[in-house]
Amino acid sequence: MEKIVIAVKTQEIAEQWQKIFQTLAPNREVVVWNKNEAPMGARYAVVWQPPLALFEKEKKLQAIFNLGAGVDALGINSVVPAHVPVYRIEDAGMAVQMAEYAIYGVLLATERFSTYSKLQKQLDWAPQPPVLRSQWPIGVMGYGQIGSKVAKALAQLGYPISVWVRSERVNDEHIQFYSGRAGFDHFLKQTRVLINVLPLTEETRGIVNKECLEKMQKDGFFINMARGAHVVDDDLLSALRGGQLKGALLDVFHEEPLPKTHPFWQEPNVYLTPHIAGISLYEECAKQVIEKLSLLERGIEPTGRVSLTKQY
Repeated sequence: MEKIVIAVKTQEIAEQWQKIFQTLAPNREVVVWNKNEAPMGARYAVVWQPPLALFEKEKKLQAIFNLGAGVDALGINSVVPAHVPVYRIEDAGMAVQMAEYAIYGVLLATERFSTYSKLQKQLDWAPQPPVLRSQWPIGVMGYGQIGSKVAKALAQLGYPISVWVRSERVNDEHIQFYSGRAGFDHFLKQTRVLINVLPLTEETRGIVNKECLEKMQKDGFFINMARGAHVVDDDLLSALRGGQLKGALLDVFHEEPLPKTHPFWQEPNVYLTPHIAGISLYEECAKQVIEKLSLLERGIEPTGRVSLTKQY
């Protein structure tokens, strides 16, 4: 069997992945990449935010498997050779986690339960009016495996759902689709809770900015579980402080860990989590990579291939 090289952010994490792959595929040689050693001659690379030197040094790679849905850290058009296909993880347990996270954010927005936490501290038995879902239309940016799970889960709960996508789609019974730049403004006007699950590309970088937020419905709420670079931080803070948004739930940031000096930490209506909306389930991810790899070796094209032009 051909050699598989593991290249992730730290040596410790790489060794964890190595053990899992060796357990699931004992007949394969699985090694951890070391920049200080000679080229390993690996045929396959399994990566997550790898050192870009990997692609300059390992010249025999025939396929790259990214341990996540987002591939923005790979430098697809600048470092990865054009002839080497890149495959991303498809769901592997992350989509349902992110749907849960989106529901949590919507509940924060509507204050369905948070009010009762305050009332309990005041020893106050005070039933609140019900949430009218029609007053909380939700807009989801992105409709891949994660975005579709998020949109459908919220539609099941009875919220009006709009989705903005790159290419035109046919509406279904519970979801209104908008596409392209022309449809973006119409999408935002329908949206009070904006949820971002877009891939990060040059087209989507900075897409959540002053112009975008001002076109949303007043007293809105923003949920970001895609990439920090989708957001212009100063514009988001201005929208929060000016009352256009009542709050935001943020899981991803330009710099991670988020610096302690960043104003998000102290902003009263910002809820922060440390990039945990969709945590990779190691064994599920490894099984999917092994299955894709096996298909390739049988001459069958796996799903999840990343487009060099779309960058996702």
